[in-house]
Amino acid sequence: FTFQFPVIFWFLRIDWHRTKFNTNSRVTHCMACIWAACLRVGKRFELSRAFETRSLPTMAARECFVNLVDHRVIGFDMDHTLVRYKLPTIRKLVQKCLCNYLADQGEWSKSLVTELQAHDHLVIKGIIHDKRRGNLLKVNSSGEVVMAFHGTKALDSEQIRQEYGDEKLTYLGTDLCAGIRRDTFFIFDNFFDSPAIPIIAKMVDLQDSKQTTQWAAGAADPNYTHLWEALIKGFNHTFRADAFKDGSGGFFSSLQADPATYIRKVSPGAHQWLANLRTAGHHLFVLTSSHSDFAHFLMDYSYGPTWKSDFSLVGVNARKPGFFAEPPTSRPFYVLENHRESSEFDDRKLKQGMTVAQGNCTGMNAFFRRLCGESSPKVAYFGDSLRSDVVCLSKGGWDPVAIVEELFVERPGHMPLQRANECSNRHVENDMSSPRAKRAIAEDSVNAVDADFAVLQSSTWSSYFQHDDGVDTLQASLLRQRAYACIPCLPEDPVLKY
Repeated sequence: FTFQFPVIFWFLRIDWHRTKFNTNSRVTHCMACIWAACLRVGKRFELSRAFETRSLPTMAARECFVNLVDHRVIGFDMDHTLVRYKLPTIRKLVQKCLCNYLADQGEWSKSLVTELQAHDHLVIKGIIHDKRRGNLLKVNSSGEVVMAFHGTKALDSEQIRQEYGDEKLTYLGTDLCAGIRRDTFFIFDNFFDSPAIPIIAKMVDLQDSKQTTQWAAGAADPNYTHLWEALIKGFNHTFRADAFKDGSGGFFSSLQADPATYIRKVSPGAHQWLANLRTAGHHLFVLTSSHSDFAHFLMDYSYGPTWKSDFSLVGVNARKPGFFAEPPTSRPFYVLENHRESSEFDDRKLKQGMTVAQGNCTGMNAFFRRLCGESSPKVAYFGDSLRSDVVCLSKGGWDPVAIVEELFVERPGHMPLQRANECSNRHVENDMSSPRAKRAIAEDSVNAVDADFAVLQSSTWSSYFQHDDGVDTLQASLLRQRAYACIPCLPEDPVLKY
């Protein structure tokens, strides 16, 4: 109650001057005021404790409130938000699938996947790939390249100056906010694409080793764009719409065969938190770019077969950020039949309990107005992708709450608390009361959490939020400007505690 007390006394001050009761009545009235103020503060605490982005990255050192009380509608992305993956195994799986595809094309050896472990230190979100030059870049909030690798080889400050001079890459942040994918650069934005960083680095190395003789003879400057195009074909093959159904690509089939290796089951506390939100009068919805069959598989496994009862609407294959950025006429909703999009659907017919595909933010906002009976209900949306879930949401009028798991490792003193939460949740799930069983569960949980923490850090690039000189990275500055709040994950307990 370090800052709740002033709120309570503020209530007392107003009510004291307005009250004309006798002394006993005033005492009773004051007690009632204190109780009412505590309830109001408690409600805000229960619904919405988190961390503000306005103080990134020093927000790690202090706790504050994010007010969700006035948000009648609260939405959630699915991958890495509602559903959390086991990051070490999901990284290895993505790398294996991409390397196998490249090897099958006959251009790269299958041994490429075995060479990646030595370069996993390059993997971190927020790194920018210069497709033409074959460079990996860390850019600060001013658009300056502060670190760079050519392939797996670090460039010193003089080499960076020769490559980029005084060029400022601030337009990359503008492009990101506008939903533009520039031809010459790509921002590794999430835990599905960032595992490819060491792959493209090794591809550049191999290309350099093949063409050194040509360049020494005075050939034109090399262009590495074709390497990126080959890798993108691998992504498209691995994550294409029909891959879950037909088992191709290796990614979806691996998750189906052994979901426990890759996916975390949600804790009972998270179920209760969603129930608390609904009880408090909030309408919840899911909006994901994953296709219907995969989305249902993930949610069934992580939340159980009755998960849809928690949500007023489920949107799949939303194709964000186009869902927010493109005109509604070009983004109709579709009816689903056996997880396949069958026909266009009039968004004026959206109703509670439906599952729809694609669509647009304008039509969904109209549904929220009908659902809440208000002219402009406030909408909060939780998601992990800077490109798809944060910077573009202003076009839809939604307040983005960014899920940034890097906060687990960049907040001092947090690791023991996270371990305690994980162990506590595991005890609830397994209901094993013997001391020996509890110790075994706790040790297993700590090891799993340590493994996840390890892949959230990079010994090479250092902080996700800052460069060594203390200046914000490009992604941190965008979070500061665009996100309503920033937290490491959804709560594992009914009350948001970190």
